[in-house]
Amino acid sequence: MHDPGREGTTHRERIERAMENLRRRSFAALAFGTGSEAADFFFAHLSPTESVGHGGSDTLRQLGVLDRLRSGDYHFLDRHRFGHSYDEQLTIRRANLSADVYVASSNAVSIDGALVNIDGDGNRVAALAFGPKRVVLFVGRNKLCDDLDGAVDRARNVAAVRLATQLRKETPCAKTGVCHDCVAPDRICRQLSIIERCEPPGRITLLFINEDLGL
Repeated sequence: MHDPGREGTTHRERIERAMENLRRRSFAALAFGTGSEAADFFFAHLSPTESVGHGGSDTLRQLGVLDRLRSGDYHFLDRHRFGHSYDEQLTIRRANLSADVYVASSNAVSIDGALVNIDGDGNRVAALAFGPKRVVLFVGRNKLCDDLDGAVDRARNVAAVRLATQLRKETPCAKTGVCHDCVAPDRICRQLSIIERCEPPGRITLLFINEDLGL
């Protein structure tokens, strides 16, 4: 018999284990029951004078974080703002790399404490590794994986495949649902990042949410 309460406890236990291991690796980590609670926490600790960059993220869109940043109350480096030419897009993406705060999600997080992400252009993985003064990642419970191998597999065969399908890319994975490590011109998983320790300590904060979010 399905027991939603027991399932919820299991998710909470996995989040707690991940947070314990991440903190040992110098990440900051907090847990929230809902996405709205996590978003409210983020904005309560964001100064209007801080510049805010962002990575592409269905999670941020689902939580309304980008819409709130576009309210005019924040110094938002919005690379999706209507009317940008390609050159303007690149200028804003580069400015994102020196933002005071960078918000995104993670394709996968291993319970033993590693972040795994795949990018096309590399702007998000670059920002996670170095540049912005602090990074805040909104992470749904569905992004948690048992180990590093599972996290890499999720990034390749779940997140990247779903995004390629969503964007209607001409790639084998968009047709079959699994990664083929292809050389298609439309390939979007060109750069794989694994971050196993946060430097400087506390620079990256993960806001875990006990809901399924994002790709």
